Amino acid sequence: MDLPNFRSYTSPLPHLAFSSSFFNNLTITQAAEYSYPTIAPIGSVSSARFLPEVPFSAAATVIISGEVIPNYNDLKFLTSSIENEYTAGSRSAEVRFRYNGTERCMVYHFSKLELIRNCSNYEPAIISYRHLLMHIQSGPFNLGSAFETFRNSLVTSKIQGFYVSDFQLDKLGCLLGESWLEEDIFNALLEFSYFQNTHYTLSSEQNSSTILLPTSV
Repeated sequence: MDLPNFRSYTSPLPHLAFSSSFFNNLTITQAAEYSYPTIAPIGSVSSARFLPEVPFSAAATVIISGEVIPNYNDLKFLTSSIENEYTAGSRSAEVRFRYNGTERCMVYHFSKLELIRNCSNYEPAIISYRHLLMHIQSGPFNLGSAFETFRNSLVTSKIQGFYVSDFQLDKLGCLLGESWLEEDIFNALLEFSYFQNTHYTLSSEQNSSTILLPTSV
């Protein structure tokens, strides 16, 4: 098996929208403004099969603005054997799925399957960032330069300024609405409270009587 050729064939070009390089260099502001594809709900794929043809059309190789694509979770049964299928001569996949009552039959180059996977994986983070920006911009907040720093941060950025807490910034979205508070966010709030309490006791020359223990270290 020629692994380098397989990896090269299935890897999208770095300059393409929704490639790994695209997301690694995407800022939160850009993510909120970018026209993301519509991802069909899980369970929309009715059938999928491998084909020997190498497709070259835009529909088979890139994701365009406003395009409807299947959810990658529906394609895992197909892609789990993609390397073996490549060795056997397959070069594309025909996928049938339904969206809004319309059945679609698409042929995807193996590299586009990677683009679809990236879109499915990053969609929750993109939605979270959009909600966070909307909430901050519409609320009575005066964050000054901190807001610009947040807007210009990469979508892959992690929280900064903490000793124990370490998580992706998009997890802050669970603070909005009636979402469950994730453990990482809870620990960060505890750590922030600890810093505040320590600063107060040091500045007032008092002994702290509070011990805050995160749920994980």
